[in-house]
Amino acid sequence: MDNEYKDDKLLCPVEKKADLEIANQKLVVEYLADFINKGRTRITEGDVLEIHRLTIEGIYPCAGTFRDARTEVTITGTDHRPAHPSQVRLEVNDMLEWHYGEGQNESPIRRAARVMWKLNAVHPFNGGNGRVARSLAYLIIVSEVAPIFAGEPLPTKLKARKDAYVDGLQAADRGDLQPLESLVLKCFEEQLSDIARQAMSTKPASQ
Repeated sequence: MDNEYKDDKLLCPVEKKADLEIANQKLVVEYLADFINKGRTRITEGDVLEIHRLTIEGIYPCAGTFRDARTEVTITGTDHRPAHPSQVRLEVNDMLEWHYGEGQNESPIRRAARVMWKLNAVHPFNGGNGRVARSLAYLIIVSEVAPIFAGEPLPTKLKARKDAYVDGLQAADRGDLQPLESLVLKCFEEQLSDIARQAMSTKPASQ
């Protein structure tokens, strides 16, 4: 669920927004790949903010910053109320501490699903929350399961399944993480299938 500024807050022409979102997502994936290539193993608050900056750079003026009390945030289609602005930073860091502490008793897929839900629930940004949440879930999987960046990436597949994604978030709000966990697993399996199909369709070079 993405909360966004109104169009009068856009830094770009409305007709350019979709193209910028696609270009920015490529930059995010590059950032995730660099995270892996540098041998990093722990996601920090700084990573969350940088992923947000890359996600909405040139689209909205809040890139790379947590929301504050000057902007009222609501999430359409749900009764959920995001964290108070004064608690946003604490909630994000609690989420990361859970991931590297108690969460280690769970599978990477389940932890990815929970982090994705939690960031959406906290809604730490004025815009781009859903996109950042999906990117964090992807980072957890590529850093702990397999560094897979080929094929249509997990965040794109999750976004394309909006109804199932929103239903999964709402189920998690009620304490049931299973639907969201199953969706994350399904989308990652489909990404792997994409790669396999591409490999099978590649013609060998002429001898």
